Amino acid sequence: MLIPLTSGAYSARSIIANAQVCKNLVPEGNPKDTTPPVPVTHYQRPGKRLTAIPPTTGPGRGLYRATNGDLYCTIDDIIYFVDSNFVFTAVGNVGHGTSIISMADNGQDVGDQICVVNGSSDGWEITMSTKAFAAIVDGTGTFVGSNRVDYLSGYFLFNAPGTPYWYTSLSNSLTFNALDVASKSSYADNIKTLGVRQREVWLIGDLTTEPWFLSGAADFAFEAIASTFVSYGCIATYSMCPIDGNLFWLSQDLKGFGIAVMSDGYNAKRISTHALEQEWQQYETLEDAVASSYQIEGHTFWQISFPTADKTWVYDLSTQQWWQSTWVDDDGVEHRDRCAFFAHAYGKVLGQDWETGLLYEITTEVYTDNGAAIFFRRGFPHILNEMKRMTHWSLTVDIACGTTEATGDEEDPPLLSMRYSDDRGQTWSDPVTKSMGRIGQYEVSPQFQRLGMARDRVYEVFWTENLKTSLNGLYLEAEPCET
Repeated sequence: MLIPLTSGAYSARSIIANAQVCKNLVPEGNPKDTTPPVPVTHYQRPGKRLTAIPPTTGPGRGLYRATNGDLYCTIDDIIYFVDSNFVFTAVGNVGHGTSIISMADNGQDVGDQICVVNGSSDGWEITMSTKAFAAIVDGTGTFVGSNRVDYLSGYFLFNAPGTPYWYTSLSNSLTFNALDVASKSSYADNIKTLGVRQREVWLIGDLTTEPWFLSGAADFAFEAIASTFVSYGCIATYSMCPIDGNLFWLSQDLKGFGIAVMSDGYNAKRISTHALEQEWQQYETLEDAVASSYQIEGHTFWQISFPTADKTWVYDLSTQQWWQSTWVDDDGVEHRDRCAFFAHAYGKVLGQDWETGLLYEITTEVYTDNGAAIFFRRGFPHILNEMKRMTHWSLTVDIACGTTEATGDEEDPPLLSMRYSDDRGQTWSDPVTKSMGRIGQYEVSPQFQRLGMARDRVYEVFWTENLKTSLNGLYLEAEPCET
């Protein structure tokens, strides 16, 4: 019988329901009208190809593509302009720290300004055409810093950290008027962050969210949208990410916390699963979560990392499925993904290393993380027949083999490992390995035989080989026992 894969990661609160791990594998639905052998195929997540090494390494704090196509990145205390040859030029100093750097610009042919904030009371301006760098000086007292800066219809938009207030610049400039300040008013919580959604400004507070629109009023250019109120706030300032005209963030509200949501009309739509929410709520903290997004081969991903918990989870907008992204160190220990920020620049999808500031190309053409092995693992649904004992005669893994020459010599082909659990995912058998075929051996189908008896069995397959492959599912030959 076929044991197909129909979803992404789902390890339920009780693994007797589901123990489906999905690490570094991207589920993609197959069109029904093509009569595919399985409904869903799992592809390896993109790898990382080293693209640029900065003059000095340090914490990666932000990656920004300006509207004129220029790329900027912040490493430790320095903002760099990175040209199309990936040469770094220091632009300015934003001070030591690990706070996230937020940037927005008003266009080289309009205001020629990039605004830079870091959550403190400071802010900076970069002249786009000359790369001149200067601190923002505001004699009106309006500019007080911001967690995030955004731009809409000529105005830079800011929240005043730790308050319910937000403010704007004057049109097409980085100057200010003392009257251009307003307050989130529908609920008395502070503004955690803000974002632009389809020509609206969403003020995302600690517990609730308030959408505003550009009214052009003389006293303040924006006005709250009447009769709209979103009852989800934000627990992690830098989890908010605009994607495809919507906003995504990790929420909290008056009832609880730890649900991932996206804007949907004038509502917040839940996109996380019960399994993920249960896991996240066990983490020591969610407040340090950082999210970014990238698009590759038609898949748009919202990637959220939890530095204290050392975990990264990825939501695929095209399939609405989740998977876990990990990086493996030299000791074989899994950690959160190496990249915290992404940008599309100079014809490449780029990621910035949160620890070193290195820039990688994110690509499906490589199957390692800058040479480090990627650990691919997939768990399968429970296999049972009304809790009757079944004999498992053989298991065949439907996986693409012989596709790429792996590291090693002719006598050392790439290997696929399998293990199983007969106590519903609590403990596991020792792994068994089979060949995945040398280059050109496309007909190889890893098969495991004489697998014993079980009432309820869970299988897992995993590999770390540097090769291109994809996973359809399992074929199991089994039959009920006579007694």
